[in-house]
Amino acid sequence: MTEGPYKLPEGWRWVRLGEVCQCERRTVDPRRSPKATFYLYSIPAYDESQRPKRLDGSQIGSSKVVIGPGVCLFSKLNPRIPRAWVVAGVPQDGMPVASTEFMPLRPNPNVLDLDYLGKLLMTEWFVSQVRLDVTGATGSRQRLKPGVILNALVPLPPLPEQRRIVARIEELMSRMREAKRLRQQAKEDAERLWQSVLAETFPRPGSDLPEGWRWVRLAEVSRVFAGSPAPQGDHYFANGKHAFVRVSDLASAVDGRITKTRDAINERAINELRPGKASAGTIIFPKSGAAILTNARAMLAMDAYIVSHLAAVEPNQSVAEPQWLFFYLHTVDMAKYIDNPSYPSLKLSRIRGLPIPLPPLSEQRRIVAELEAVQEKLRVLREAQAETDEELKRLERSILDKAFRGEL
Repeated sequence: MTEGPYKLPEGWRWVRLGEVCQCERRTVDPRRSPKATFYLYSIPAYDESQRPKRLDGSQIGSSKVVIGPGVCLFSKLNPRIPRAWVVAGVPQDGMPVASTEFMPLRPNPNVLDLDYLGKLLMTEWFVSQVRLDVTGATGSRQRLKPGVILNALVPLPPLPEQRRIVARIEELMSRMREAKRLRQQAKEDAERLWQSVLAETFPRPGSDLPEGWRWVRLAEVSRVFAGSPAPQGDHYFANGKHAFVRVSDLASAVDGRITKTRDAINERAINELRPGKASAGTIIFPKSGAAILTNARAMLAMDAYIVSHLAAVEPNQSVAEPQWLFFYLHTVDMAKYIDNPSYPSLKLSRIRGLPIPLPPLSEQRRIVAELEAVQEKLRVLREAQAETDEELKRLERSILDKAFRGEL
């Protein structure tokens, strides 16, 4: 009998995965049947909806593995993110095929339940075994070795016990899914609350303003400009000490502020290319591409150079509080100012003409303080929500760990 790392309940045994599963290996090149219908089980399809994509052969660019019902697709790609796709049934109006990034594992139905296998492959215990030996240079492109996967140890109870475990896991996970749904709803409610606060704070363009306020154009109270093309060549980034902001850096902003960037350019880049520089307090947002539709905004916490796909609003701080403009620009839907729907882009001239409600500086600062107080309360709420999310993840791992130790 195979020895395992911990003692199993009576009637259970340790086996190698390859002893109770076989790997489907027959391949087909859909390009040879360009008009035929295929159902493609791919990594993106798994991540999006766990539903295969219906495609013609002409739409598939490489050979795939032919699969049938009763298999579990285990991803070899990026072992940091385990993926196990149980395929109990397949569509009948086309050929089901899987990406070669998946290992189609067919369990021996006499000893191993398909759903038990699918849940087992997602455990930290199993993944920790197989990720010890991978190929690929970077984390996102690392691949598990099929031989290592098939050689991994798995706990095997009798079939009736496997089915009981699956049912118990499903019962507990359904409660977890409901908890996650409520948590997501709470996050959305918090975001709607923030948007509601902003909408109540800032008058709509064309509406009457409180006494002492006035409507101005954005260009009257700030410098509006675009960044520079990204330097081409590692020699412009070697030993770089000057922050260079790309569109992707918006996603890493902390409380709306960019405090660090992925890239930094050097003196050579500055001297030879003369890139556009933005000072601390400048508000940036996407100027071109689909990123415009996200309505992402961020404020620079330090001086930085910015890429040409970003627009920058540098407030004249003698008349406009940077945080005032930052909050107000969150209420502006830039998608309304897109000129070319086929490739979204914003013209600086239109951005400069945006109407801005401008109270006296003292009033701007008072309102900003009130908004920051609301923002702080929401930040504390989000931190509590994030802690709950982590607790739910730990609980999920604990459920699976206990299940395959016979403790559930």
